[in-house]
Amino acid sequence: MNTPLLGPPSPADGLPSWQKPEKVAGWVFVALLVGAGVYYWGQILPYLIDIVFDTVKLGIGLGVLFVLFLLATNKRIQTGLWYLGQRIFRTAASLFVNTDPIGIMEDYIRNTEKEARNMEEEVGHIEGANELVKRKMDANRAQMQEYLSLADSALRQGEKDSADSYASRAAQLEDYNRRLQPMATTTANVSLVMRQILKAALRQIDNSKFKVNLLKDEYTLVKRTSSGMRAAMNILRGDPDKKYFFDLATDRVAQDMAQQLGQIKQAMRYSQEFVKEMDIQNGVMSEKGQRLLDKYQKGEFNAIMDNEAPVRMNTAPTTRQATDDAYGKLLD
Repeated sequence: MNTPLLGPPSPADGLPSWQKPEKVAGWVFVALLVGAGVYYWGQILPYLIDIVFDTVKLGIGLGVLFVLFLLATNKRIQTGLWYLGQRIFRTAASLFVNTDPIGIMEDYIRNTEKEARNMEEEVGHIEGANELVKRKMDANRAQMQEYLSLADSALRQGEKDSADSYASRAAQLEDYNRRLQPMATTTANVSLVMRQILKAALRQIDNSKFKVNLLKDEYTLVKRTSSGMRAAMNILRGDPDKKYFFDLATDRVAQDMAQQLGQIKQAMRYSQEFVKEMDIQNGVMSEKGQRLLDKYQKGEFNAIMDNEAPVRMNTAPTTRQATDDAYGKLLD
């Protein structure tokens, strides 16, 4: 009698819940769903990757187009890129060629000093050659004198062939010295001229060093003075770019201040009208109260109470109308 007809089935058969047919079918269905998801995920993943990379490429392309648009339309960016290119090329050129004016003059002086040292070495070589020629000529003279003495001795002894041989050798040495004499004279003159040129060059190098040092100091002083004057002119005239933004900020602040002052004036006008209306109402009520007090002091209070209802009916709409007018003016 008390056994419920409908209710959850009880495991009367003794099987575990996971071995029931509906449970097995459910797990099989879940496994099929997981397998299908893995399979189709492998199919859709390359498509998603292509979408992501295509989106990135699209963003990069739009960014490049935006930069090209700015380069084509914005004069300030074009000017900045122009000066940047000039700076880059100048820096690259400075790696190979000195572009500083003072540095160029100093390089010229260093090269001139190097040439002067090379010239001094060449003069030394020429003087050495002159000294060798002189020594050779002196040795030939000594040898010639010796050959002449031998020839004279051979003649006194009656050996004519030997005397002729020694005399021929002496003649050859004399011809040799005669040929060496122009070379000795030339080397002596060239060494003398080159010494004079070297002295003049060294003197010119010293003068150039003095001028370069003077110009360097003057240039440094002028650059510092120009930097100070440029700072002063920036204060007086203002940097054009910074002044442009300063003017924009000033206009914005002026507009904001004008708007705020207008709101303040409008609020003050509304509050003044409201306070004036309230003062009028308070003045009217004060006069009425004063009249009631006077009548009360004179013993006329009963007459006042008898006439209160009509008076109240007459004064309430008037007060409401005055209040509505005051708020209406406040919200205008």
